[in-house]
Amino acid sequence: MGKCPHCENLIGSVIIDTVDGHADLTKWRTLLYKCPTCQKVLSCQIDPIAIRTDIVQQVVKEIKGR
Repeated sequence: MGKCPHCENLIGSVIIDTVDGHADLTKWRTLLYKCPTCQKVLSCQIDPIAIRTDIVQQVVKEIKGR
């Protein structure tokens, strides 16, 4: 268990929110990991499940297009 760098409370769990992240002209679903006490963002990353889903859909589309 770590401490929140903002409010210094112990963190036993986090709140996970989703937002759109942008890189160049590409939009990605992004996960925000937030402190349950002060609600400040501790970290973020592109949603790996959303990426997997996008890849699978694109592969299926390509296969059906042949």
